[in-house]
Amino acid sequence: MHATDSYKYLAHSNHVYFKIKLNLIILSFKEIFLKTASEIYSDVNILAEELKMAMQKVFDYLKEKGVEIDEALLKYVENGVDISEKDEFKHDFKIDNYPEHHNESWYFNFIDFDANVQLVTRVSLEMGAKKSDVMLIIIIDRKTETYLNRLIIDGWPESDIYGDKRVKYECLEPMKKWHVTAKHRKFEVDVIFEARFPPFNYLSHEDPLEAFKKYGVEMLQVAAQQHYEQGMKVTGTVKIKEKREVKEVRQINCYGHRDHSWGTRDWVNIDRWNWISAQFDDCTINAARVEVFGKILTSGFISTSEGNEHVTNVEVTTECGYKDDERAPKSSTFKLTTKNRQVTLTSHTWKSLYLKRPSERGLTEIYEQIVNFEMDGKKGTGISEYMSSTKKEGA
Repeated sequence: MHATDSYKYLAHSNHVYFKIKLNLIILSFKEIFLKTASEIYSDVNILAEELKMAMQKVFDYLKEKGVEIDEALLKYVENGVDISEKDEFKHDFKIDNYPEHHNESWYFNFIDFDANVQLVTRVSLEMGAKKSDVMLIIIIDRKTETYLNRLIIDGWPESDIYGDKRVKYECLEPMKKWHVTAKHRKFEVDVIFEARFPPFNYLSHEDPLEAFKKYGVEMLQVAAQQHYEQGMKVTGTVKIKEKREVKEVRQINCYGHRDHSWGTRDWVNIDRWNWISAQFDDCTINAARVEVFGKILTSGFISTSEGNEHVTNVEVTTECGYKDDERAPKSSTFKLTTKNRQVTLTSHTWKSLYLKRPSERGLTEIYEQIVNFEMDGKKGTGISEYMSSTKKEGA
């Protein structure tokens, strides 16, 4: 298929939803330009003309690639790309046919070495596939218990308490507080995630025209997402059971992390990624290096009491061979670049978790590593995640 034809195919294959995401990114460009231009120009007429020219460049570029924009669909993103309290909840675009790889998910983790309890959990709503996946992994005294449940769904859930009968996720205060509970024959979890710092909104830091040129419009088919993350403080209890009876209660008091994204995520077409959430006493550090279609995307942030600092480049070197698994990462060095500085973190694996997502087109494998971090003599904890996909021949 010719490159131009492939752009046309992508634009129409996802119908309305693809255009919504495209318009969302175009609005991102509009907002970035407005914020910059308003600092320079006081004359409204000059600002309007400059904005018109900037937007026209985006439309001209997309037209050249054979992508049509339906401006009537801008109503779906009328609030632009800035996140608000309502974005904590599900995003129902009121369309009939969602793309095959539609995904909206909420992710949480905490690492409490004092209580010797670690937790990673995620719930997804995948409207194209009409399913919802609930995953919870808890480690108690280095012993791992895994809960996985796939629900078949006909439409969006009516409630804004997500999950299933055993694991539930509830927003108590938008952008500030979440409640996660789990009831299992071997354990019970009841914890509150409270904000340490404001969330970081990834899309507000992207220039869509440059992104189109650098990565290609087809990227929207695989990993087009509105996405924010946040460092958290976690408190609550984990109850340990024997024969379904509570034998011990452990108090949780530690740092954690959360992630909310919605859009498209085609797991098997993402070649690989490195992702970290690192918690130190004075900051949260998040970074990702993603490889798709032979191209590399990097981003992230550093949160402190002074605000969020955008990470513009991520370099990763990894030594594998944790315990008896030659593929499991043993340690990694992450070099992060921001506008004003370079930060280097080193991770050392404390526990390695192996997950896989098989599909008709291939296999996605994930090493979710519980790690200790070091940075400038400071010690921290968190997650270092390594994902790779293998496509079946002809997929």
